[in-house]
Amino acid sequence: MHELIPLRGSIDLIERQPSGLARVTDHKTGKVVVKRTQLIGGGKSLQPVLYALAAEKLFAGEAEVASGRLYFCTSAGGFVEHTVTLDDSARAAAVEVAAAVGDALSGPFLPAAPDRRECDLCDFRVVCGPYEERRSSRKPQGQLEPLLALRELP
Repeated sequence: MHELIPLRGSIDLIERQPSGLARVTDHKTGKVVVKRTQLIGGGKSLQPVLYALAAEKLFAGEAEVASGRLYFCTSAGGFVEHTVTLDDSARAAAVEVAAAVGDALSGPFLPAAPDRRECDLCDFRVVCGPYEERRSSRKPQGQLEPLLALRELP
C-alpha cells in the first residue's frame, strides 16, 4: 500500500478558531454537484478530504483540522456548503484513493476510464474527443477494479 502520494493544489481558505480547531474550504463557482452524505463522491470530489489531510500535516501540533468543505459561493451554486468531517470514514476513503492511485501509477496500466456519460460534462472533451467512453470500454475491465471500487465510495 502507498502511504504518501504527492499532492499539488491550492487551499482557498483555512479558518482557525482560538480553540485551535481548523476548517479547510475550497470555493466553487459552479452548480452544486455533491450529495449531502458524500465523502469523496466516488473519487469525483476529493478536495474536502485531501485538503483537510494536507492542512493537518501543515499545521501538525498547531491546530486540529476538524473538516474540509466545498463552498458554492455564487448564486449558481445557491451559496451552499458541503462539509466533510475529517473522521475515520474520511481517512479510510483517502487511504483507498491513495492505494488505487498509487498502484495505478506504479504499474503499466493507467487508463482513461470515464464513468458513463461523464464525458458529456467534461472540459477536456476537446482533448480526448467524443469517443473516449467507447474506447475505454474495450480496455481490460479486470484491471479497472480498483477504480470501479472507488466509484462505490460515498
